[in-house]
Amino acid sequence: MSRSRLFTALAATIMLISACASGVNQKAPTTTGTAASPVLRIGLSEESGALDPHAFTGNFMLLDAIYEPLVTYTEGGKLAPGLAESWTVAKDGRRVTFDLRDGVRFTDGTPLDAAAVKWNFDRWVGNKKFTFFRASQVISSVDTPDSDTVRLTLSEPYEPLLQEMSIVRPVRLLSPKSAAAGGEFETPVGTGPWKLVSNSATGATLARNDDHWGTRPRLERLEFKVIPDSQARVDALVNGEIDLIGGSYLAPITPLEARSLSEHPDVTLLTGSSDVSIMLGFNPDGPAGDRTVREAVRQAIDTTSLTGALFQTYAEPARRVFPPDVPDSGTDLPLYFDQAAARSTLDAAGYTLDGDSRVKDGKKLSLKLLIPAKPAAGQLDPRTMAEAIAAALKEVGITVEISPVDAAAYYDERAEGTYDLTFFEGLGAPYDPSGSIVSLFTSGARGPLWATPATEKAVDKALFARDSTARAAAYQELYDAVAADAGFVPLAYRPRMWAARAAVKGFTMPSTDVDLELTGVTVE
Repeated sequence: MSRSRLFTALAATIMLISACASGVNQKAPTTTGTAASPVLRIGLSEESGALDPHAFTGNFMLLDAIYEPLVTYTEGGKLAPGLAESWTVAKDGRRVTFDLRDGVRFTDGTPLDAAAVKWNFDRWVGNKKFTFFRASQVISSVDTPDSDTVRLTLSEPYEPLLQEMSIVRPVRLLSPKSAAAGGEFETPVGTGPWKLVSNSATGATLARNDDHWGTRPRLERLEFKVIPDSQARVDALVNGEIDLIGGSYLAPITPLEARSLSEHPDVTLLTGSSDVSIMLGFNPDGPAGDRTVREAVRQAIDTTSLTGALFQTYAEPARRVFPPDVPDSGTDLPLYFDQAAARSTLDAAGYTLDGDSRVKDGKKLSLKLLIPAKPAAGQLDPRTMAEAIAAALKEVGITVEISPVDAAAYYDERAEGTYDLTFFEGLGAPYDPSGSIVSLFTSGARGPLWATPATEKAVDKALFARDSTARAAAYQELYDAVAADAGFVPLAYRPRMWAARAAVKGFTMPSTDVDLELTGVTVE
């Protein structure tokens, strides 16, 4: 996973409703047509890795193409049938029963039955390496009343569990025959519309699964080509060497590249509503433990100008922890920018100007801004944003030391708290909001954004709310508590962007950046 969104504790609860799937009628597989070209060539920012859905390796998009979930996440956060044709939630919220779709087989011929689903769940439920994933903790048993039925018993009602059944890992279903006798992963075999042909450091090839239970893709093959350099991927697209780039996990496009591609006659640029906020966070154990300092920082940063300059108008200034299109994202916070107010805030707290710097009790107010030394492939260079923030804080007398470290050290240092300022993001759909609030706002997380007794109480209320009204109120309580503490600075809603050659027909913006929905795509 190339994007820096791995600090998550996927938390959830179960809706006190019955949900019956109705979206996909059972029918024989159909092919919607014949493409002029049977192949779509896709850029890939890095090697796809071992495609094990129960591990932390493997490109999300390829995993999504090969493996399927019980429940599918669709536009606007709505849930639809996946490999579970329907489901029912007990009135007390402690039992969920899934009715599996009939006639589904893994691409090695193994039936998708209750035993296969239980085998998959047993690989992660209660497993210590998945303790970040709240579902693994609250599922107390997995039973198979018959070959078409799987029943989950829960230790407590757990409402977003159904949404969590739609994520990519570890809940996607792997063929039991694709593991060794000791349970070790060997071969990527799923039930999805695509099956793996080859996978190497230079790329991967997927072939259409002609036995797929649903509507088969019109394309016959997907060819992924690893091109680590972002500009080189753009050049390859423009030159016709590849057909498609984009997405946060596949082949990200920078705002400058997007601007260039939007003017190219043979390229179609697609943009979609953001599902991720970029935020500036504070370490409460240093100078930023003073609320006055945090308040002055958020007053000093002009997020409107920052997003306009750095994101080429493809982003908006953030005003929430999660963008508005994310369910239960609450209400907008103010745009806090007011440098005169920031100066007054510091003056009133005794931070006096000594030359260009603020001093209190003989100590200079200096903040360490921790960033990765190199950006994730295709993403905005964090140094650029860091320099803009440092310049803004300098205007009010706060000195910023930008501290770039390599990627591995960056996450360790963030977890250890060796910073005063650093950047945070959520995971995006289909994980949020429940998928990020534990990691962002509880003290047990590895380097949270802001964690206090008030945020932890609100997190628990949000995760275990018994109805939508109580859940929305708990989320708002959480956001209000963090804002009252000046616990973070919302900076920008990260843009979602894809680009395809004009010859690619039928491609639309995916519901999420972990989807690879290509069923109706053709290449002329």
